[in-house]
Amino acid sequence: MDFFKNKHVVVALIVAPILAVLSYFAVDAIVSETPHAAEAGKQYELVSLPNCRYNSGVCGLKNGEFELTLKAEWQEEGRVILHLTSAHPLDGAMIAAVNNASEDKEPVEMYPEDRSGLNWSLELMNPNVEQGRLRLAVSSNKTLYYGDAAMKFALYETIFDEDFRQ
Repeated sequence: MDFFKNKHVVVALIVAPILAVLSYFAVDAIVSETPHAAEAGKQYELVSLPNCRYNSGVCGLKNGEFELTLKAEWQEEGRVILHLTSAHPLDGAMIAAVNNASEDKEPVEMYPEDRSGLNWSLELMNPNVEQGRLRLAVSSNKTLYYGDAAMKFALYETIFDEDFRQ
């Protein structure tokens, strides 16, 4: 253990972690992009959260503080009612349910569930939940937000026989 008796080694063992932490924060401060508030008339893409890729029953889309949540409610005969919940009041919402990523389809306007503009819904007939995708466009305060998510979330499955979404 003569190695630790050398004062240069001891100083290096103390200084190196401190320099590593300081450089981590310095690089973050220099390189990171500062968040900007959404401007009216511009378009912003929504990123689908990981729960959209699995049989979770819920799909989240997000851009900064702007968040949307999609929930699927299955009816008889293969009908699905999509419920859209927003953290901010929406002026309008449109959805196109396509069977694959390369397909183009006209979007359908969603209907507000109340006057607040926070809750919207739309009924879909026989959606392709395994390979289908949802293309969504919403407007809030004259700003357009758009996103794309897999339909896989519409199936809610657990290894238990209970519905844990309540």
